[in-house]
Amino acid sequence: MKSIETQRLIIRELDMSDAKRLSEYRNKREVAYYQSWWRYSYNKAVKRIEYCLAHPFDGTKGSYQLGVVLKKNNYLIGDYFLEVIEPASVTVGYTFDSDFWHFGYATESFKVLLDILKNEYKFKRVFAHVYSDNFRSIRLLERMGFIQYEKSIVMGDIGFKLDL
Repeated sequence: MKSIETQRLIIRELDMSDAKRLSEYRNKREVAYYQSWWRYSYNKAVKRIEYCLAHPFDGTKGSYQLGVVLKKNNYLIGDYFLEVIEPASVTVGYTFDSDFWHFGYATESFKVLLDILKNEYKFKRVFAHVYSDNFRSIRLLERMGFIQYEKSIVMGDIGFKLDL
């Protein structure tokens, strides 16, 4: 995938120089709290990036990770997880360093990512799942136009979808 620029950010493929930062912010308690991991080691970050380098996002079936960096200094502040299970649908997850919450970076990057997924990759529907007590993430999805379609009693998460 070619890099995507916004006013303040670049969304791009991860590279090996991102491993330390990826591990740093994903290891923060307040970041991991709403994710599927408690610890995110440097070795895990390296393995994920090795996978990403071998499988860059091309819109086909598979799982992918994209980095979000500050345009001014290429500093990694977050990432998007994309999983394509069928040709017209993609599931999106996102993780941002808590030091960069409340600056509008998730909104800014998500808007342009959704536009690219629709117009360049021709996806028709986007799914996202969040824990029911992750109110900031729920508000982000609602601002983007997502609607709730399911709630899991077992997992405690809520499914959202957006028709593009």
